[in-house]
Amino acid sequence: MFQAGTSCVEGVHRFNFEAGYHVCRFECSPFYSHHAQNFCNSCKEMDFVLYHPGKKELWLVEVKDYRFNARPKVKDLVEKLCRKVRDCLFLLRTAALCAPEETPAEGTSLRDIARMSLQAKRIRIAFTIELARTGLFPPKSLLATIKDLLYRQIRFIDPDMLCLPITESGGIGPWTITPAGSTHSSRIQKRIEEARLAHEKEERLAKERARHAEKQAAKKQKKARKSDIPLWKQRAEERQAGMSGNHADRRKKNENRPPAP
Repeated sequence: MFQAGTSCVEGVHRFNFEAGYHVCRFECSPFYSHHAQNFCNSCKEMDFVLYHPGKKELWLVEVKDYRFNARPKVKDLVEKLCRKVRDCLFLLRTAALCAPEETPAEGTSLRDIARMSLQAKRIRIAFTIELARTGLFPPKSLLATIKDLLYRQIRFIDPDMLCLPITESGGIGPWTITPAGSTHSSRIQKRIEEARLAHEKEERLAKERARHAEKQAAKKQKKARKSDIPLWKQRAEERQAGMSGNHADRRKKNENRPPAP
């Protein structure tokens, strides 16, 4: 009987993992996002890494939903997924030795699950992929081709590799799947909050810059002098006013001018 454990949201799906499994999300780890992710011009990760201490079973789970995006090229997708597996296994070994203590937004820390995974006796790999119903080939046929190409590359790691639609994977792997609704994962919620705060800060700075610009413009206008008027125009105005245009008349006019408000 399935016993609920950790629950995580990925896209529009909620993955409810079986009790006993530790769940790690590499993207929640500062060690990964600040360091390992940039190693060799980009180091990829799987969406979920699971480990069960009792079964000594390590799961690498990838979730791809192309129903709302253009279909990928099969060759490029297979290469990308295989690289994710390779990089994830490298990261687990590296994190077991190098990752510091961390408190992730959700799940088990990268260091803890990396060290636990060193005791694994079996590695399981699951690719859960949803494809749109558009295109020349139907989703099932295309997914079968993707699975065959992946199996040729992955079978030396996991001869029982899974590659199937997201919603059909529940129960085959140690998880069930339910709609996520309007909820987001903890890491996405954190990013949304950070983006909101950054937007509010930018708005405040924009208002402050606008107020400062207005003050500067007012000061500039207030400090505007007669010298800003072309000299020929000044002399023409003086002649129209009946002044001779000599320094004495101009000085007298300036003395009689009312003070600026």
